[in-house]
Amino acid sequence: MENYQEIDEINLLNLIFYCLKRWRCIFICMVLLAIIAGFYKYQSISIDNQQPLQLFTTDPIEEETEGKNTSVEYEDPISLIITFAVIGMVGGACLICFVFCIRYICGGKLQDGYNFQQRFGMSLLGDIRKNERKKRIFGFIDQWIRRLEEGPYVKISRKEQIKIAVVNVRTAIQKNTEKKIQRVMLVGTIINDDVLEICEELKEEIEDVTFSPYRQIVFHASALKKLEYYEGILFIEKKGESYEKLICQEKMLALDRNVKVLGVILC
Repeated sequence: MENYQEIDEINLLNLIFYCLKRWRCIFICMVLLAIIAGFYKYQSISIDNQQPLQLFTTDPIEEETEGKNTSVEYEDPISLIITFAVIGMVGGACLICFVFCIRYICGGKLQDGYNFQQRFGMSLLGDIRKNERKKRIFGFIDQWIRRLEEGPYVKISRKEQIKIAVVNVRTAIQKNTEKKIQRVMLVGTIINDDVLEICEELKEEIEDVTFSPYRQIVFHASALKKLEYYEGILFIEKKGESYEKLICQEKMLALDRNVKVLGVILC
């Protein structure tokens, strides 16, 4: 039960950056709700102005004005519309951030490498930045948020981060004193170009060890059956896509077969 609670631990700082990275969605939601709130107030004012207010009095002095329309001064409609628009913007930001928080907490996906070894009982051998394949509008804001999140680590290129992970994998293989590791299975729950790039780099840089193709032992019985032919296993998972429960599950599958868990590379 304690391990389960550790896995579900939430890093508030990472949650904030999770929302900040989605600033485009937040901005769009703010604008939409501002327009809706402002338009609603405009319609309300228009309807009120089309219904003149009639005041009736029983004072004898004012009997001549009975039944006649009396002019009423309304508040400035522009200021009311702007006020409602601002309220809509704030409400939109709060609403979409709340949705993101629920998604972050209840989604069950691995969002960051914070306190990874304590949470999963495996060494984090590399934390590789996402590969940005295309330039986006106002990309400088994304870069600013990334600098805030990563600090000095942002100066290290993605290529260099992969090389650092390869060195850590080599060290994990060599420091194993129980038995010599000559064959390592590369496994995980996600297959995409980022993962395959890391697998190719491992095979090129560590030539004295045989690496398997990237497999999904959680989903395929044939891949799980081949696990017994390897001395070590290396997990490669993707932040924001891999599920924490599946990571724990594939770890237990390896331990049940007495295969050495080298660690995890996140990308």
